[in-house]
Amino acid sequence: MLLLSLPLVVVLGILSARARPRDRGRINASTVIRSFILVLVTLALAGLQWVSSGGPLNVVFLVDESASVPRQSSDAAREYVRKAIESMGPEDRAGVVLFGERAIVDRALSPDADWQPVGKHPAGLATNIADALQVGNALFPEGGSRRIILLSDGAETIGKARDLAARAGLTGVQLSVVPLGAQSQNEVAVDRLASPNTVPAGQQFNVRVLLKSTSARAASVSLFDGAEPAGRQDVQLQPGDNVVEFSMKASGEGFHVIKARVESVDDRYVENNEESSFTIVRKAPTVLVVTRDQADAGPFVEALKASNIVAEVTPPEAMPHRQENLARYDAIVLANASADGVGVEGQLALQNYVRNMGRGLIMLGGEVSYGAGGYLRSPLEEVLPVSMDVRTSEQRASLAMTFVLDKSGSMGRCHCGGAQKFDPAMRTEFGLNKVQLASDAIIKAAALLNSGDQFGVVAFDDAPHWLINLQNRGNISDAVMQQTLKEVVAEGGTGLQAGMQAGVDALHASNAQLKHMIVIGDGWSQRSDFSQVLEQMKAQNITLSTVGAGDGPGELLKQLADQGGGHYYLAQDVRTLPDIILKETVRLIGAYYVEEPFRPLVTRGSPILNGLDANRLPQLLGYNGTTAKPDADVLLQSPRGDPVLATWQYGLGRSVAWTPDAKGRWATEWVQWPQFSQFVGQMVGWTLPQDTTPGLETAFTLLPGSLPAQQDASIRVDSRDSQGAPRNFLSTSVVISTTGEVRPRETIFQQAPGVYGGVLKGLKQGVYAVDVEQTDPVSGDVVTKQKTGLVVPYASEYRLSDDAVREARALLADLAQLGGGKELDMAQPSAAFSHDIASQPLSLPLWPWLLGAAIFLFPFDVAVRRLTVSRADLSRMFGIRDRRV
Repeated sequence: MLLLSLPLVVVLGILSARARPRDRGRINASTVIRSFILVLVTLALAGLQWVSSGGPLNVVFLVDESASVPRQSSDAAREYVRKAIESMGPEDRAGVVLFGERAIVDRALSPDADWQPVGKHPAGLATNIADALQVGNALFPEGGSRRIILLSDGAETIGKARDLAARAGLTGVQLSVVPLGAQSQNEVAVDRLASPNTVPAGQQFNVRVLLKSTSARAASVSLFDGAEPAGRQDVQLQPGDNVVEFSMKASGEGFHVIKARVESVDDRYVENNEESSFTIVRKAPTVLVVTRDQADAGPFVEALKASNIVAEVTPPEAMPHRQENLARYDAIVLANASADGVGVEGQLALQNYVRNMGRGLIMLGGEVSYGAGGYLRSPLEEVLPVSMDVRTSEQRASLAMTFVLDKSGSMGRCHCGGAQKFDPAMRTEFGLNKVQLASDAIIKAAALLNSGDQFGVVAFDDAPHWLINLQNRGNISDAVMQQTLKEVVAEGGTGLQAGMQAGVDALHASNAQLKHMIVIGDGWSQRSDFSQVLEQMKAQNITLSTVGAGDGPGELLKQLADQGGGHYYLAQDVRTLPDIILKETVRLIGAYYVEEPFRPLVTRGSPILNGLDANRLPQLLGYNGTTAKPDADVLLQSPRGDPVLATWQYGLGRSVAWTPDAKGRWATEWVQWPQFSQFVGQMVGWTLPQDTTPGLETAFTLLPGSLPAQQDASIRVDSRDSQGAPRNFLSTSVVISTTGEVRPRETIFQQAPGVYGGVLKGLKQGVYAVDVEQTDPVSGDVVTKQKTGLVVPYASEYRLSDDAVREARALLADLAQLGGGKELDMAQPSAAFSHDIASQPLSLPLWPWLLGAAIFLFPFDVAVRRLTVSRADLSRMFGIRDRRV
């Protein structure tokens, strides 16, 4: 734009010369000078440069001196650089940068062919290739050929080298790599130590030590609880991952630092031989044992006490139902307690206790537990990892069930309590009669049976009459069954003994494994001797239950049920007949248990079985039959494939099904087993709530790019009330401490609904106890608080990882590709100075010269325009000069 004014200057000069002919020569000279000055200034402002090609080859070596590079590889890298510098040409230049956590310049670019390290080494607790690339790139002068040679194992721990490599490639710097050997062949490290965050006092818990080794070797692993030894094992390590497990007993409430240390001969680094974790030991748990008989729970309670668990025992009817009362207990054990004893309200309370309160539930087997205790189709069945319905497996017992229905004239009466009506004019009572209600009840009960179950109905008055012959339930349609039973008319006498005999004869011919008879009547019967039919039933393993309908069944039906090995039900209000018969059918369907000696088979590992020899578990004599739910974990099973010990997560809590009992009937050897208390303690311990502060979750993340000697960590606190709603606008403080050092209280701030966060700076390697406290900013009252821990591991430079080696080699390959270079051979150091890359142009800025020339000409321009010198002036000037001479 400035040059556009040049024609204007020329035109003005011409016009001025025409107007003043006498000064034409001076004006023309001024115009020429002024135009030349304008051109010089314009070119100076435009940044005119002189560009020349050629120049020396400049090579900068980046030498990795981090701890992950073995000493022999580090020595080889230095020797490579030394020989490469010796081989460079007279016009070449070489520089050296050493790097670890940070990069330092060991030698600026120089033509000197001799290199001796100055002896200053960078800190080696990290590998910061990006910083080395940045420093190396800054050493290059303008022009000439530029090459960076990276000698490293590629185990980057800080920075983003790929970004710097791409940037260097765009500026004409070639980046080549010389891979160094990764990890010593004689190295063993503790990679990780895993222990539970919290554990109740007195409980056994496992600590897992993950070791990594570069070779097969013998080693010794020691465990410490703080400064106290907690175990030692001599192990034979294999190359790669190795796991060593220790069992510890929680003692002393509070924050415990657990340390693991490995020792082995010819081990390169001691920095990675120790790793830590933390475990918070909380107060001993309290467990409520619900049982109808102290004998059902005695051995189990003693085992709890031996495991330092506080046990309280209560009968089912006294079990608390209110949430605040149940909250006193960490877990509840049902020891052979029936569904009737616990009650529907109690079962619903236990369901909420596990699902929403996050507590534990254990059901032990027995004669009135699981299906035999009436839990089929119950609320508590939903909580447990097993189903009481055992009919779906081919290994389950088949069922034959016969209903013996009284259709005598007395069953035509209503006997329906408040529903009974009497019409004096007709001299009859009206309403649903007992035989109709019983028929409806049988129809509902039959709907529960599988198609393979056998089902029959025999009615009796003076003689037995088969309404539905004993047959597979799938062979008779619902419509036919309903039509048949709806047509039953109450009339005639009461031949109960004959009706029972007909049912026994039919069941005797059945091949089912479980045979059961249900008699439904009002208890009136012709005088009969039932001893013979009862003996037949006993001999053929046929059980008998009875249902008395109305006000006057008397003792007969109760006596028959007692002698027949079943249950007696009384329905004074006959409208309850369907519910009673349905309940008995449900109990029968689930009342399957096996009594035979066997040793349980371990199907999968679990903390419950830690420390127990799977090949030496005691013998069991029986168990309740159940079916594992799809998402359940079956830990022990019988040779038949039935669950013996099963677990699962239900809502926020956990439940366990132990299908044998915990007394002398089925578990005789188990309760006498020396490790029974350990087994019980671990089983109960698995169900205990893990979070001691519900609604408060604290998480830490070590931030990338932090210096290993002083790590930074982000903290996130998620706070929610008992309803799951976020707690907002609370003052949240954090105190972190180590042994002998407590850091000042730090405040973190809300970042989202219920979420608070911040950054903890300057953390050294070790274990920190962390106390989080939230208070109401108005009242100052504590809303919630939590104690947890944070582990800052040793520097990643000392970690051994096959994946890390592959990633490191991939990084070196990517850097060479991004930088337009290649992988160089360690055996050919002279290749570092091969002249096979283009020279960068050298540009010399001309603006100082141009601007200087313009300034030099400016006085001449002024002189030509303003200064007039005549001949007389010249004569006078020379005359004066002559006189002086």
